[in-house]
Amino acid sequence: MKLALIGHGSIGSRYKNEISKNTHHIDQLYIVDPKESVLEELKRNKYKCFKSVNELKENNIEITHGIVANWGPDHINTANQLIDLGCKRLIIEKPLSNRKDELQNFKKRCLEENIFVTIHHHWPYTDILKKIKDAEVKFNLGKPQGIRILGGSVCLSTNGTHYLDLCCDVLGSIPNIIIAELELDYINPRDKSLLNIGGTAAYRMDNSTFINVSFSNNNSEAIRLEVVYRNSIIELGSDQKLRLFIRNIQEVEKFGDKITRYGVLNFESELDFEDKRTINNVLNNLIHGVKPIVSIQKAEVATLMVLGAIQSHLEGTRINYANIKDKGLMIS
Repeated sequence: MKLALIGHGSIGSRYKNEISKNTHHIDQLYIVDPKESVLEELKRNKYKCFKSVNELKENNIEITHGIVANWGPDHINTANQLIDLGCKRLIIEKPLSNRKDELQNFKKRCLEENIFVTIHHHWPYTDILKKIKDAEVKFNLGKPQGIRILGGSVCLSTNGTHYLDLCCDVLGSIPNIIIAELELDYINPRDKSLLNIGGTAAYRMDNSTFINVSFSNNNSEAIRLEVVYRNSIIELGSDQKLRLFIRNIQEVEKFGDKITRYGVLNFESELDFEDKRTINNVLNNLIHGVKPIVSIQKAEVATLMVLGAIQSHLEGTRINYANIKDKGLMIS
């Protein structure tokens, strides 16, 4: 197995560290990063490293596995370069793409050439969905009616992508209509040309549930999420703990479960869920997986949800999910 790791930033270095701890049967690891200071440090630590994917090609290095963890707008182009070098199995960090057309062309190529691609959306590599569904049954919560996501300057793309993906899984649906009023600020710490997306976005799903997002670029709160049921919520707190809140059942029964007779939701219990780093899980999926945990088709939904919100904001109108057009803005 010859593995190329493209990008040695915060996430790329985590992949390198995990690979170094656990060889995963890797014969050769090649690290690509454009920064001279990064390459010098890697060389001091005996890693094989290059400044570009083209240098791998110039050295006639064939790649069997790849990890794309470089700058977001370059993900698809980099993945295509690796496939050209013979790579058949890939991890791509989110966002999968900045552009709808290149995403769909890439999806078509991978299907035609039987390329294994898994995308690193955090939550599917944990058991959080199972814990939520188990709680629905155990506490007789009924079906989720929708989800609220709240936070500060966490960015609808940078961090929100993970949560939009989780929402679609919990609700068992994809969007139908998107409407957004955003804060498009160039305060992204990765690069000032990348958007940091705050504001509000509302998604009406195909099964009539909803996702409502409220972020603020003038606030530093981490993300929290609420799955909304008829008389309860499951909260995924900013501490990554799952908690259940339920309305008093006697009060619900007293008023015949009328939705207009609303009441306080009381803490019921903390659900048995422990969030963990997922780098090793993604690597295992890359190397041993029969099918991707997060396929291109699945990751495409969350990517389009971000692009659709940008489109709604810029055009000042409701957007049909089937008719999303990207506006060429760069996201991470």
